[in-house]
Amino acid sequence: MRLPFVTLALSVLVGCLVLSAAPASAAPASAAPDGADLYSEPVVGLEAYAPGSILRRESVPQLDVLGSHTERILYRSADPRDRAVAVSGLLVTPTRAWSGPGPRPVIAYAPGSYGVADRCSGSSELGLTTTMPALLPLLAQGYQVVTTDYQGLGTPGEYEFLGRIASARAVLDSARAAAGETDAPVVLYGYSAGGVASAAAAELASIYAPDVSVVGAFVGAAPTDPVLRVEGQDGSESAATMLYTIGGLIGAHPDRAEQIRALFNDRGRAAIDAAQDFCTVDALTYGPLRSEDLTADGSSLGTLMTGPVLGPMTQENTTGFTAPVAPVMIVHGVHDTSVEIEQSRILVQRWRAAGVTDITVREFDFGTDLVPAFDHPAANVAAYPELIGWMDRLVTRA
Repeated sequence: MRLPFVTLALSVLVGCLVLSAAPASAAPASAAPDGADLYSEPVVGLEAYAPGSILRRESVPQLDVLGSHTERILYRSADPRDRAVAVSGLLVTPTRAWSGPGPRPVIAYAPGSYGVADRCSGSSELGLTTTMPALLPLLAQGYQVVTTDYQGLGTPGEYEFLGRIASARAVLDSARAAAGETDAPVVLYGYSAGGVASAAAAELASIYAPDVSVVGAFVGAAPTDPVLRVEGQDGSESAATMLYTIGGLIGAHPDRAEQIRALFNDRGRAAIDAAQDFCTVDALTYGPLRSEDLTADGSSLGTLMTGPVLGPMTQENTTGFTAPVAPVMIVHGVHDTSVEIEQSRILVQRWRAAGVTDITVREFDFGTDLVPAFDHPAANVAAYPELIGWMDRLVTRA
């Protein structure tokens, strides 16, 4: 049963990737029903809305797959300083009746990173070609799926790349938007950068969103330790992505912006500024970088992130020291070169030390290094057979 499921998942993912690209370009996000731009038009009285309130919505019939109704939504969240912010995303609801017990379960899906420019958001034309295919196995189970673009990505404001509190709140408030007034069981789901958001949301759910019935969290190949992530990218072809973190910290801490920028030389500051308009392809074509060539004193970026200026901010964005209250599943590919497996192993160690006992861990060894473009997402597909069963058990007993 496992192999046919994986084969089906791969076929569906590849097929939808081809099919979704054209419709998405034919219907870019434009106007909400009231004539305002869904993403950028300010929301009057935003503070008065409860977290998770849907502020705007627009149907996207070209994305109605597997008998579902797809909408782009704008919903209310709160940034790390507790200021109201509007966050965009997708809400995909199966049209057939839910046949299981209780209300239809919600999958709060945290997309991986496509970059840090607004045009790279998961609900944008660019992001949809990757986001929608990954939702198909979840929609096939009859689950409602909601995705987040994260705070400040596609919408006004600063996007704090891998920001623990900001991403957790964006995910949890998306779950509120989907569940509405129901007590629907919610599974947090994230892979890669989305895995960081899922892990953070699992840690903060009982504090920030005790009203959300989180029954589990899937955390796949997540770079939950910012220092390890930067050290893994330093000098590689994707090294420009390590600058996303610095740009995010500058945006999240405007009062410290000059102090942070002073850690870098002219070349480093120029690279940081350039990276803030990067999507994935831009970062890959920027070329390899060594962080020692970008810093004012020749230190590595990893070293700076443990120093007096960046250290406290980095610690705030490190996941693993707060115990989630719901079961978690962690998966990773042994040969993953994008996010080294050590990240997941350390997360497991930290959560177990924090008192978590319900952790399912799966490491996938495909026997050889895969083509670099596919070695990172491969474990996500390979995990589907067991993952679907795991989620089904969680939502059934909720």
